[in-house]
Amino acid sequence: MKATVSALLVLAAVLVQTALVNRLPLPWGVAPDLVLLVVVGIALWSSPAAGAVTGFAAGLAVDVLPPADHEIGRTALLLCLAGYTLARVHDYGARSGLGPYAAAAGAVLGVGAGFVVFGLILGDPRAQLPDALWTLLAGAAMTLVAAPAVLAPTGALMRRVCADAYSDLPAPVTGVKGWR
Repeated sequence: MKATVSALLVLAAVLVQTALVNRLPLPWGVAPDLVLLVVVGIALWSSPAAGAVTGFAAGLAVDVLPPADHEIGRTALLLCLAGYTLARVHDYGARSGLGPYAAAAGAVLGVGAGFVVFGLILGDPRAQLPDALWTLLAGAAMTLVAAPAVLAPTGALMRRVCADAYSDLPAPVTGVKGWR
């Protein structure tokens, strides 16, 4: 059930991102990264392996669908690393309160910086540091503005379908009357 819901969330995010959001005339010429936000929401409720697979699948879909204008695999690698990392930090309170938004901020900046670094290594002419820094910060700002609209429903849905939703609670004490 969890894998199906995750796949449907990623599919919806990729389709909305490529068909609608990337085509909107938004300020500064950058769009929020809804796919990354969905990967954050799923990874916080998944195992590291599932977070990595979700990130890879989402990134590969973004890489191959138009209007992709970069090498195939760059986004897949970065979202795979982000999914794995976020699934590892969910034990540190990243599931509640402002935790998902802090995790999203870190992921947005990390994935954006990784995209720029790979662009510099691969000789992408758009990866000039002053322009890339501006695009990174503007994209991060736009993504974080959209974060509540994506992370809240994604987190709520993942809480409902996850069997380990209460894994953060301490284990029951044995030997106490009423406990098995």
